[in-house]
Amino acid sequence: MKKIIFSLVFLFLILLFLVSYFEFLNLKNYHNDLFVFILKNYILSRVGVCFICGILLSLASLLLRKIMHNILVSDTTLGVSSASGFFLLLASLFFPFFYENFKIIIAFIGAIIILIPIFVLGYKKRFNNVSIILLGLMSSLFFSALISLFILLYPEESKTFLFYNSGYFTQNGLKDFFQIAFFSSIGFVFLYFFSASFKVLTLGDIVAKSLGINVILSKIITLALSAYFIALVISFVGSIAFLGLFASILIHQFKFDDIKTEFLFCSLIGGFSLLNIDLILQLLQLLKDINLPTGSVVSFLGVPLLIYIIFKKIKIYPNNNDFLDGNYFFVSKYILFGIGFILLVLIFIVNLYFDFSNLSINFIISKEIIDLRFYKLIILACSGALMAIVGFILQRLSFNAMASSEFLGINSGASLGVLFALWFAPFFIWPLALIGALIVLFLLIFLCFVKKINIQKIILLGVCIMFLTDSFFKLVLLSADVRVYSFLAFTQAGILNADSTNALIICIFTFVSFLIIPFFIRWLNALRLGEICAMSIGLDLFKIRIILLIFCALISVLIVLNTGPFSFVSLLAPHLANLFFVQNIKIKLFLATLIGALVMLLAEFLSKIFTFPYEIPLGIIATLLGSVYFIFMVRKN
Repeated sequence: MKKIIFSLVFLFLILLFLVSYFEFLNLKNYHNDLFVFILKNYILSRVGVCFICGILLSLASLLLRKIMHNILVSDTTLGVSSASGFFLLLASLFFPFFYENFKIIIAFIGAIIILIPIFVLGYKKRFNNVSIILLGLMSSLFFSALISLFILLYPEESKTFLFYNSGYFTQNGLKDFFQIAFFSSIGFVFLYFFSASFKVLTLGDIVAKSLGINVILSKIITLALSAYFIALVISFVGSIAFLGLFASILIHQFKFDDIKTEFLFCSLIGGFSLLNIDLILQLLQLLKDINLPTGSVVSFLGVPLLIYIIFKKIKIYPNNNDFLDGNYFFVSKYILFGIGFILLVLIFIVNLYFDFSNLSINFIISKEIIDLRFYKLIILACSGALMAIVGFILQRLSFNAMASSEFLGINSGASLGVLFALWFAPFFIWPLALIGALIVLFLLIFLCFVKKINIQKIILLGVCIMFLTDSFFKLVLLSADVRVYSFLAFTQAGILNADSTNALIICIFTFVSFLIIPFFIRWLNALRLGEICAMSIGLDLFKIRIILLIFCALISVLIVLNTGPFSFVSLLAPHLANLFFVQNIKIKLFLATLIGALVMLLAEFLSKIFTFPYEIPLGIIATLLGSVYFIFMVRKN
């Protein structure tokens, strides 16, 4: 450990010398006082702020790992940064006075609002590693959707916030250094005096209680301290993903008897690691005039780390699938399908003939508008049904109630293809989106077929691809290019090709899918018994997973290319179908498809009703609806 710290410090000194030297060369034609001024008020102050931020994020992740006993938890994987960023965005848009004077408190509120519910739910429900991270990702998707919504509604007003929240250190001067040093010192003192309690918490709740420790209070204090550290970083420099996770994982490889020593070394690793990355970026700016945000670059480096942890450090055990088939109340299947079809027809007609300007039904709307709406509604209904099928299958494949189509990573692969096309080949958006999705698909098949990776790890790999896409998006968002908003519209499910051809294609694919599904029912019936029982009756789970995974992936590609990357619908529909007393898995599956279509049509109506003549992207509406239900689902189940 000492060798690692020494190497980081040595590299820091070399990089600091190089940055100072090249800065001096750039300013050699000016008076020497200018170089001294820049060295003092920019280079050294930036170094100080960067070092403190690295310490704060490392300590926050280590504290979270101590109380959640999960190697994957951090401010990034739990969605804490997104929550804090959203609250700061709201304050900057609507309460600028509070943003300027109380931004630390605002960021802290956002962090604690997401940390406490995740901890309580994970603690009471005994969630495993996969479920905790998926829960954090759900939270991140929810707040990211809200951020995207306000960016679309207030593009000019949010530019300053986006730059400030991207992980740049260029805006931090000597004043910021003294401020963050002062606020951080309060947390460090608190951490020092309560380190003994943190040590006891790592021994387990039973041992802690026997030693007279108030476990609940101690864990709440630990969460609050973690939220405080994260809030300081978010409020001064913005989001810096994965840095705390890196330091926490590295320190986990060593066994420390003294928790104070563990905190010290973890903070040094985080501080000097972030410093060295930032100094390298400063050199890149000085030599090549390329200015990149430190936070986004750290995200790129963090994704391979997360993949390494998933495949090398996380153990997946066979799970029971009973929680996927909980029953709440009895309703006849004929009544269910009757009511469902009636609602589907009604909401279809309302979407088709509703006059959003007068908030009334109008049957004399022009034929052009009717045709456009009709094809779009057909695409949405079929997409919702297909997404429900994917979610239903994936939840039984992975034995995880929080699995859904976006976690395959195919949506993100298509998004990366669109992003590449917008900048380099604007006439090949859909072909490149298909290529990006297929690359991810082939990667998933390779991991399943060749490497025989567990399906739960495959889902976590999809999470990593989503983080990678988000890192790319943060980089291009700062360019203020008009193409950024086109990409943002695509990622939030803006249907651009709602014509008769696309409607016919997705209808045919939906019909074929319904013909194929009956051949999968036997497998799905066996999977509901649990992984061990399924293997005991002679099923080849490996072959079954390959076939079903390819089927789900192909459906996901079609949906992404027609409607954009939706979130939550494939999670929401199977769980809503599970609320009814339906034992027959075939009926439950088709009920889920009906609900999926209803959710999509409802999202279409809500996207227009509140902000007419403007339209909220469907992806944001679907994410918000799914998040609300997901909170209810986790609380109940």
